[in-house]
Amino acid sequence: MLQEFKNIRLFDAAEVDYILSPDNKAIPTNLYSPALDVFTDFVKIKPVTVAESMPIIEALEYMKSQHVRLLFVLDNKDAFAGIVTAGDAGGRKVMAFMQKNQVSREQVQVRHIMLSKFNIKTLTYTQLCDARVGDVMLTMKDSGDQHVVVMDESTAGVLRVRGIISSSDISRRLKISFDIMYEAKSFAEIENALTQNGGF
Repeated sequence: MLQEFKNIRLFDAAEVDYILSPDNKAIPTNLYSPALDVFTDFVKIKPVTVAESMPIIEALEYMKSQHVRLLFVLDNKDAFAGIVTAGDAGGRKVMAFMQKNQVSREQVQVRHIMLSKFNIKTLTYTQLCDARVGDVMLTMKDSGDQHVVVMDESTAGVLRVRGIISSSDISRRLKISFDIMYEAKSFAEIENALTQNGGF
């Protein structure tokens, strides 16, 4: 079996001084950049999912291990059922459910806390392709959402979750405080903050 393969010659790293990194001359993201610049596309990146029956304590630990603040929830048929955020999993929603149902934290499952797909508003991938970062930012500010689910339609006509946009990704790419997006009284204030940070 191993006869099909060959040994590749190895070189010493002693004389190597530099590590290659992406070109810093790349155009930075700003309000007029394509919205796709701040989009997590599930064609390229695998979504992080959990079962709706998973205990919420485990879901929170799983988020930490995966370095995400949102999980996509699947039902017992592996179909999209909703989303659960770190804020919900570790916050008041859990306490409220425990008190209302007289259960311990260990008994609380993801399905008890998640935001059901029936209460989620989405953008379409087609809309996103025609949008700018500023368009998405204004939409999220007006809706108060910190995440926007993006859906598309397969060639067979099946609707599916294509990806997600998070306000934390936008603020990181624009190099502005996460809070500025939501506390600004007008979009002009956001533009001013970006101008001061050189991101506009």
